[in-house]
Amino acid sequence: MNTIDIIYAEQKGFLSPQYQIIVDGVLLNDFLNGKTNSNDFDLLVPPVGLMNEQEQRKILELLDWRNVVLPLLVCSDDMDFSCIIVSAFVAEKKNQTVWERWGYGLDMSKTIFCPKLAFDRREYKKFVSKFKCFIEDSLC
Repeated sequence: MNTIDIIYAEQKGFLSPQYQIIVDGVLLNDFLNGKTNSNDFDLLVPPVGLMNEQEQRKILELLDWRNVVLPLLVCSDDMDFSCIIVSAFVAEKKNQTVWERWGYGLDMSKTIFCPKLAFDRREYKKFVSKFKCFIEDSLC
């Protein structure tokens, strides 16, 4: 079982603190870079504080759904859905929430070859609640 959290902290490559998704104690960006032997995920951030309020509200909705594609990282320069989006397909399995597959874009048209991540449903709900609080604060 994997662990998950979202925090606001200093991040390499940025002048100010950023929102960060942490999986198994590792920044999601670093996890993805390690699994793909690349640096493609540097300077991407979770979709909190998006420039487009409609897109931001869409993330809020998607966090409550299962069996859906959830955008997890976006380009920090644009902070919208016009550039890079890294998504995972979120599914429910008994007492788990699973990020089953990875891809670029809202349609996941380009696959990212990375293993599944399975989270205890209670821990995942805490992650979602915290993620939503960060988003709601950014909309004020």
